[in-house]
Amino acid sequence: MKLRVIIALSSAALLTLALALVSTAGPTCLGDADSDGICDVELGGDNCLGTANPAQRDDDEDGYGNICDSDTNQDCVAGAADLSGVFGNFGASSPWTPKNIGAFDVDEGGTVGAGDLAAVFGDFGGAPGPSGKSCADCTATPTAGLGLGVCP
Repeated sequence: MKLRVIIALSSAALLTLALALVSTAGPTCLGDADSDGICDVELGGDNCLGTANPAQRDDDEDGYGNICDSDTNQDCVAGAADLSGVFGNFGASSPWTPKNIGAFDVDEGGTVGAGDLAAVFGDFGGAPGPSGKSCADCTATPTAGLGLGVCP
């Protein structure tokens, strides 16, 4: 009888410990295709699917990460106006004031420069993204860096 009680108590203690470990291990992803530590669609989603961007910078707050969003003027296509915007902010560096000027740092290098021009040229004619965020909207109007955009 005593052996059964000891086994039952031991089993209950092990089960409690296992559940505690699982509940504190943090959320798990069903997918993280770019291995940046951000779930593709769970927990808000990765703002740049297929390109690793663990910082998840989205300075124009449209739901598309800077690294895959060469559309700096929010018309849903990378084009001449975006190149003009990058040229106009050439040499600007962090911290961004207002925050959305950081959208011109497409390559997330810390300064608007040649890498950003190359990124816009490389994406010329293409749309931003893809994004795993359900709130992503390439026509979203950026705020003055207050984090109040459509998809902060």
